Amino acid sequence: MKRIVSSIALASLALTINAQSWPTVTPEAKPGTRWWWLGSAVDQENLKWNLSEYGKHGIGAIEITPLYGVQGNQQNNIPYLSDKWMSMLRYTMTQAERNGIEVDMTTGTGWPFGGPWVPLKESACRVVFVEKDINGTGTIDLSPSEKDAKNAFLEKVMLYEGKQVRDVTRQVTGSNLTYRTSQQAKLVAVYIKYGVMRVKRAAPGGEGLVIDHFDKKAVANYLKHIEEAFERTKTPYPHTFFNDSYEVADATWTPTLLQEFEKRRGYKLEEHLPELIAYEPKVLSDYRETLGDLLLENFTNQWTAWAHKHGAITRNQAHGSPANLIDCYAAVDIPEIEGFGLSEFGIKGLRQDKGKTRKNDSDFSMLKYAPSAAHICGKPYTSSETFTWLTEHFRTSLSQLKPDIDLMFCAGVNHMFFHGTCYSPKNDEWPGWKFYASIDMSPTNSIWRDAPYFMDYVSRCQSFLQMGQPDNDFLVYLPVRDMWQKNTGKLLMQFSIHAMGKLAPDFIKSILAIDKAGYDCDYISERLLMDTRCENGQLITQGGTSYKGLIIPGSGKMPENVRQHIEQLKAQGAHIIYGINEKEMGKAAKAEAMKTQLGLKAIRRKNANGYHYFIANLSPKDVCEYVSLPVDYEEAIWFNPLNGERYAARQDGRQILISLRSGESMILQTFNKQAGFPQVARLEDEGKTPVKTFDLNGKWTLSFVDEAPAVGKTYQLDKLQTWETLDEKTRVTMGTGVYTTHLNLKKKDLADAHAWTIDLGDVRESARVYINNQFVGCAWSVPYVLNCSNVLKEGDNLIRIEVTNLPANRISDLDKKGVKWRKMEEINVVDINYKKTTYDEWAPVESGLHSNVAIIKY
Repeated sequence: MKRIVSSIALASLALTINAQSWPTVTPEAKPGTRWWWLGSAVDQENLKWNLSEYGKHGIGAIEITPLYGVQGNQQNNIPYLSDKWMSMLRYTMTQAERNGIEVDMTTGTGWPFGGPWVPLKESACRVVFVEKDINGTGTIDLSPSEKDAKNAFLEKVMLYEGKQVRDVTRQVTGSNLTYRTSQQAKLVAVYIKYGVMRVKRAAPGGEGLVIDHFDKKAVANYLKHIEEAFERTKTPYPHTFFNDSYEVADATWTPTLLQEFEKRRGYKLEEHLPELIAYEPKVLSDYRETLGDLLLENFTNQWTAWAHKHGAITRNQAHGSPANLIDCYAAVDIPEIEGFGLSEFGIKGLRQDKGKTRKNDSDFSMLKYAPSAAHICGKPYTSSETFTWLTEHFRTSLSQLKPDIDLMFCAGVNHMFFHGTCYSPKNDEWPGWKFYASIDMSPTNSIWRDAPYFMDYVSRCQSFLQMGQPDNDFLVYLPVRDMWQKNTGKLLMQFSIHAMGKLAPDFIKSILAIDKAGYDCDYISERLLMDTRCENGQLITQGGTSYKGLIIPGSGKMPENVRQHIEQLKAQGAHIIYGINEKEMGKAAKAEAMKTQLGLKAIRRKNANGYHYFIANLSPKDVCEYVSLPVDYEEAIWFNPLNGERYAARQDGRQILISLRSGESMILQTFNKQAGFPQVARLEDEGKTPVKTFDLNGKWTLSFVDEAPAVGKTYQLDKLQTWETLDEKTRVTMGTGVYTTHLNLKKKDLADAHAWTIDLGDVRESARVYINNQFVGCAWSVPYVLNCSNVLKEGDNLIRIEVTNLPANRISDLDKKGVKWRKMEEINVVDINYKKTTYDEWAPVESGLHSNVAIIKY
């Protein structure tokens, strides 16, 4: 049976369903965006215009990230934290408030934190080991190699002679040590090499050394410098301070490491340097844990406390750091995860762009780290850096965005940020100023025209996902000690999204197995587990969130105090499950049949009236089946986030009919009490089959609006076709093609019509539909089908479809003509593999309607 995406929005339904409307959309429910300021070369006129555009299109927050400048525009650059820069920040805040937009900002420029005010001895540093085998008596030079010598300072020299270990640092003169041994021995000199990293993509006034994130004093001094700029200029602090993913790959040491190691681990690291150098698992794990402790305490905690002192909050990407990610995410106000690449779901009809996309490094298990910390600690928001490098620049469609944001929603994200939007002057020649990452959610991108419909979708979803409390089934002990003791071969272990497949393959398998079994979970660290209690068989975390049990995957390595606490929880009635055991999970919780039977992705939350689900069909198969829910309820309503419509759910006893085509998503809300909703379901749920299909395969007229370069011509088409093949002008234009045709309906055609839909087939890339000059809707995601009931009439019906394409053909034409538009400094614009590229060899991208269009009667 062919099922069509549509609804019957009967007036009676709208009037009688009042028990639950859509939640109020707040700025936090709207999408945010990272806002790149190239050279910080902003001015009031263009700040006002940019922010007005963002506000009108549905952006709820901007995150100011200053970067390198634009070639030839140096005279307009504004140094970071200068009086003029702070003045522009104040103006931005004023204009943002007028447009209902919150202002966030990075705590620095580019990434990671750093700048010209960071002194060498407070900069990120790494350890340099100099090893020497000695025997007898002599003098030896312990100097590091020439490449390591610059900014390297001797910290410690240890002598390992048999079972005896001696600190011989005081015996070193310059870099020479005079020794006397009675047997074969080993010397290990420890040098601290400072200044190992400079700020990447720094803005003017922000160039300099990256701070030592492990050093409390270094972090404090760094923040004090920023604070002084706010106080000096009497500038209000922003809503949120942001920190990007930890990418200080060379920072393997800090001046206080040896003292801190002994205090925390109970033995001296310097007495075990040969084991550390050899990557012996126990010592290596202890070293990594100590760095993690220092990062959490001296950076994350201190940074958040500093923001709170000034009335701001923090949003943080913990991934990439060497610490337990759950602890670092839990230490901030808004944990933020990241998607990097395009997921391959096999969704029917979804546009493919082979060779021009990048596989997503953030699988479902990776996306759950930040939400887990938020859920456990009772934090209302989980953010995401969203759509980083889905495709090549200028080739990303709105339809490609939906599946990956749906996956994030199912993982627990509810406060997404685009990556991102580049400030660009209104009158700058197209394509304007660009950052090299490819999503480009900006007014100069053609997808901006229909972006408000995507923004509305996100806002509706997030308004529900921010409502109530999380209701995942299990806590899962994060086996970080298993991870720290494996993957030897280097000192630092960074839990980056790109490396998790190698760092934690067994854990990933465990999480995916839990999901496949029909359960949802949140990860918990040892610290947070120690604050978890048991009440009536339920585990209650620090933030008051309840769970039905604790799953312990991996080897079970943990400190004795943690083990004893788990045993106490078990004695109090908590379900403790070792390994992935479906039978034991089934004793503690009920599986979601929509996952096990239908293969859907979903997340469940609870509210004062019952529960609500976000459900996505991220599979190639359409589903239409009654399933049971694991929660008690009396009635239920469907909410369609694509169009804002609501419908009563079709029930059969204790089961609910779930009908979702490949790529579709819906919100289901259940109620503990009968609310008297009318039994009017979606068209899909009513089981109606098409009565008649009217194929619009006759002649069409095609004209253009908002196109560039201008086409200036109307085309008469004998059949539907995309426009890039029509002539040289249409081959390169970017904009909106207006397809019009007519459909003659007789009185008998309209008789007994239950509902009508219009199926646009394959759209390149989004389409607004008007019938008889009445707006039907915008089709921007698969399947491209809209409800068109109540707009058709007897006789002539005018069908108008406004299709907007991608910028790909226009930018390719600029490269063919040798136009210099890559004018950004430093990295400029690169391909998905960070290589310099041009687009002159691109084949024309299809633009317009790519298949037949049909109007279907039910």
